[in-house]
Amino acid sequence: MDGDLRELHLLGEGQIRRSGSMGIAAIAIWTGLVTQTQAQTASASPPGETSELVPADRREIADQEHLASWTVNKISPQPYMNEIYWRMPDDTPAFFRDSLVQFVARTYYLTRDNADGTRSQAWAAGGWVAFRSGLIGDVFGVHAAYYTSQKLFGPADQDGTRLLAPGQNSIGTLGQIYGRAQFGDQEFRGGYQLVDTPLINPQDNRMVPNTFGGITLDSLPDKDRSYDYALGYLWTVKQRDSNDFIPMSDALAGDAINHGAAFGMVKWRPAPGLSTVFMDYHIQDYVNSGFVQAEYDFRQPKSVPNWIVGANIITQQSVGANLLTGDAFTTYQASAKVQMVYAGWTLFAAGSFTGNDSQIFSPFGTKPNYTDMQQVSFDNAGEKALGGSVAYDFGYAMGLPGVSAGAWYTRGWDAINPATQIAIPNRNELDVWLQYRPTEGPLKGFRLKTQYSSLWQQGNVRDPQTEFRFIVDYTVLFRPPMN
Repeated sequence: MDGDLRELHLLGEGQIRRSGSMGIAAIAIWTGLVTQTQAQTASASPPGETSELVPADRREIADQEHLASWTVNKISPQPYMNEIYWRMPDDTPAFFRDSLVQFVARTYYLTRDNADGTRSQAWAAGGWVAFRSGLIGDVFGVHAAYYTSQKLFGPADQDGTRLLAPGQNSIGTLGQIYGRAQFGDQEFRGGYQLVDTPLINPQDNRMVPNTFGGITLDSLPDKDRSYDYALGYLWTVKQRDSNDFIPMSDALAGDAINHGAAFGMVKWRPAPGLSTVFMDYHIQDYVNSGFVQAEYDFRQPKSVPNWIVGANIITQQSVGANLLTGDAFTTYQASAKVQMVYAGWTLFAAGSFTGNDSQIFSPFGTKPNYTDMQQVSFDNAGEKALGGSVAYDFGYAMGLPGVSAGAWYTRGWDAINPATQIAIPNRNELDVWLQYRPTEGPLKGFRLKTQYSSLWQQGNVRDPQTEFRFIVDYTVLFRPPMN
């Protein structure tokens, strides 16, 4: 749930992820400059158009034009950042000459009238500053990012927005600090870092993202290679509403046992327009989670509608001592989508169904299923869901570049409590949004977005559960000029 605002970060894996309820795409530069949010798992746009308006978009890194070998001077211009080019003397050490610095200022207001009769509300301001060095000897470098979210407004009895730490406390933390080493077409990283995979990711839909402590090995982007990969072992996670790194097993089950997560991911593009993703992570005595996805982009000319179809499945099962729930379980969630982009319009339809043994557990990031919405993911045990959206880019024919709006509705039914087999009431969610995000001119790097959501489900103290978000941010990137 909460799959919005996958933002631009100095980040590790080059991947374009969705920005959730709106699916706002962001450019991802491998080695740590950008992803989007978030965000966030992927599908390509037709020539001459974008899929920024797609509610559950997934865009593959290899569907973009990438560098045969990565150097910071060759990074292409970034549409969602105000770029300031600096040029240092040629004799400046590469550690400084090829460095990147990113500043993001963000303010965020969220209010939700909860189904249990309580209210969650906060207004925060902050953002982050990130530094990525050039390489020493063409091999070694460092990366660091400091994140903050300071309370502007937040009643003590209205906690729960995740804009701030529990108790409406401010956030200020060195969320990334790691060393990196490039060997051939891959990079090894060790320390606190962002990880961006379908099941483990930054989930940047509040003020600051998830970051992880561990070691990882990632492939460098190569336009001539049909695959990419990432693997590693993560000991700890700093969740988006926390200052502290805790064991991965603690974030999953809330206990004091210290177990980390081993993970691996492969992306394979066997043919033009066809992209696949395979992923798995394992936490000893808790859970094994897998993910498989395939998408096909018909890549039609701009003058005709373009279609994108996709399907994926998340699998989960208890392992070892079954410490996650206390009982053995095996479950899954399968989802599929069909998407059409034409003349500034994006139409999207998706459906999903979940196994009867258990809900899907997702403590490490935004979920990759196509029915993941602003408030819920429609992933209770036994739940089926069907929904669709419509969105329009007002810059296409109305002379309002950067302005977009849309609506998305999904209905879920047949959910059960797996322990008692008692039915859970059906639920429906409606999300609407309006965004202004120019890609050129004096306001390049600026983004303003409003989101409203209603979630209906009988049997609650309050029905519907309504939520409103208002986000403003501004991104500046200091970088070397392109060659």
